[in-house]
Amino acid sequence: LPPGFGKGMAVAIVELGKTFETSLEQRCDPEFQRKVGAFGADSGMRATEIRRVSYLKKGVQVSGKGGIFKVNIDRNVIPDGWL
Repeated sequence: LPPGFGKGMAVAIVELGKTFETSLEQRCDPEFQRKVGAFGADSGMRATEIRRVSYLKKGVQVSGKGGIFKVNIDRNVIPDGWL
């Protein structure tokens, strides 16, 4: 991680694409693996495309919770071009 980012922080923003079912052949393709961040037989039958990722302008301390949850992030830490 870049300086100023650490454990217990939100550090990046991610734009996700569609989620779809895949074949083992697709999951073994290196280009496909880069798009979904998964690798071959170790990944599941479904994949979600990762469209873009950027570090926040600074890390934001976040209390962890189980599962999926929402957090409020100040707009001033969102990288340029995301809003």
